Formats: sequence, structure tokens, C-alpha cells
Amino acid sequence: MTPITLGGSAAQAPQNFPALLDLLESRPQPALIWYGAGENQERVELSGRVLQNWAVKLIGLFSQETEIDEDAPVLVDAAPHWKAAAVLLAAGALGWRTTLSASAAAQDNAEALVSLVSGLEPGLIITDRPGAWTGAGPMASGLGEAELAALSPGLLDASFEESTGERLPAWALDISAEVRQHPDQLPAPLPPLALPGATTGAESGAAAGGGLVVVGAAIETSLKDWRLAHWAGEELFAQMLQTWAQSRPVVLFQGDPAAQPEAWEQMLRNEGVS
Repeated sequence: MTPITLGGSAAQAPQNFPALLDLLESRPQPALIWYGAGENQERVELSGRVLQNWAVKLIGLFSQETEIDEDAPVLVDAAPHWKAAAVLLAAGALGWRTTLSASAAAQDNAEALVSLVSGLEPGLIITDRPGAWTGAGPMASGLGEAELAALSPGLLDASFEESTGERLPAWALDISAEVRQHPDQLPAPLPPLALPGATTGAESGAAAGGGLVVVGAAIETSLKDWRLAHWAGEELFAQMLQTWAQSRPVVLFQGDPAAQPEAWEQMLRNEGVS
């Protein structure tokens, strides 16, 4: 089988997933910057090339280790994280209908999440808290027949258990343990699936001169040259894709700006956000 070829044009923003991956691969500049919620405010920066590499490996992993067809519903139950963003990109490229549920916001709302899953009937749940779906709590009843994939938070995690101390069921997919085994190129071309456009227009992914800041907790403020979004809702993924298509960065701030004002202001200064 021939390696994947990702065609794109430097003169025009990519209109489909293969072209977007091609654009990202060509960019050594930052594409995704993540700030953790802890006191030390961990920062991870991924260039376009590194983000593309993660997405391609995840596409290979999901293609070989799951039985999810194109246009199938998939739930991503995870806090705002660079690895979750890479999962969203890979899922979109595979044509999955992905619903995002921020796990931190749903901790005390298990019944609502189970209701969401009941209506969605996902074939796969990708989560950073697999124990909630496999334990004795109310969410376990919502798993149903869905496959389960565990997403650990570290950059160099060898397994979910190594990272968190939590052992996974043998039937669950451990993304960290498996993803690096997959090559940097896919064995077959991706379908030229169109990028979803944000509903507020072609420029909704990023303001002129800026990028997109995605916040883990809802915040009522505005940024002069950058767009601001909450890690929730269907439009967010489209905004992220359009930002990358315009060769601009996405910044994920996992914390709550209201609870961590100093960390928020420091992030704004670090990234030149105005």
C-alpha cells in the first residue's frame, strides 16, 4: 500500500482534513499550546509538525484497534488538554461524529452525561477517567456496548497505569501504551472530508493577527485580537480547525481564569494575547 499523500496549497486555506494535515506538517511554528490547571501551570507547546504527527499516529491507532465506521458517533469525555485536541483532530479526519464532554465540568453531573450517552449511542468513548465508566458509579451503566479508550495526561506516558496508577480493564484501549507503535505515515490515503466551518463565518476560527484561546471554565471577557471559546459545544471543534487552517495557534487554558487570575494574566503575557 502506498503511503498517505496529503495535498494542500500555500495560497489557500485548506478545505479538507488531508490538506489541513499537510499544512500542519509543513509548519515548525506553534499550533497548539496547553496550560495545565495546577499551581505550577505546566505548559506544553506543539508545533504544527508535532500535532500532525500525533494526529496521524492516532488515526492509525484508531483505524486498527477500533471498529468504528465513518460517520459513527463518538464521545470524547476529557478535560481541556493538548492530547484531547489531537484526538479530536484524528477523529474528525476519520469522519467520526464527535461529541465533546469536558470531564471536569461533568464530575457532579453524571446523570446528565449518562442521558447524553443514551441519546448519542456512541460506538466509542475516549476518556481521561475510564474508572468512572467501568466502576460501580452511575456512569458505568451508561457505557453500554461502546468501546472504551483511555487518555492519560502525560507527554511521555508509557501507559495509563504508569501515568495515573489506575489499572485498565484488559478490553479497554490504552492510547498511551499503543499510539507510539504506529508509523508516522498512514498506509492509505484519507478521504477528502471537508472541514466543518464555524457557524459565525469564515473568520470565526481566529481574529485577524491572533489565534484562538480555549478556556476550561466559562469566562465573560473579550480579547482584542484573539478569539475566545469555551471547551464545550459543537462549534468549538470547527473553530479550532479553522484557526489551524489559517496557520494560527490554538491556546488551551485548562484552569479557571476567575479562580486563577494570576495564571491567566501570565498566560496572556506569555502568548502575546490581547
